[in-house]
Amino acid sequence: MADPRIRQLVIKTGVVKRLSKEKSVYEKEVLTEKARMEKFKGEGADDHVLRKQEEVIAECEMMIPDSKRRLQKEFEVLKKYLDDEQDLKETEEYSKAANVLTEAKAVLET
Repeated sequence: MADPRIRQLVIKTGVVKRLSKEKSVYEKEVLTEKARMEKFKGEGADDHVLRKQEEVIAECEMMIPDSKRRLQKEFEVLKKYLDDEQDLKETEEYSKAANVLTEAKAVLET
């Protein structure tokens, strides 16, 4: 990995991969917290607990657009890098980056 372009490719790939996972985690957390809210309602929890749970859900929901925006930005950066560095196409890192882009595109579309 003497070529600095490969190092940059690995870094950019890691960023997109992490941001994809982050967005997915926030979406799962919203679902989990909504389920907890329903459980609290079913158990007849007091208003304070319900309000706090609504705040938790709202915070989780606020993070989704931000993580999607950051993912979109880094997705474009990696895509441009792959387009610009076509001569690295034969490397394993390039293949991994292309796969991460495909996965990230699916995450962005949800």
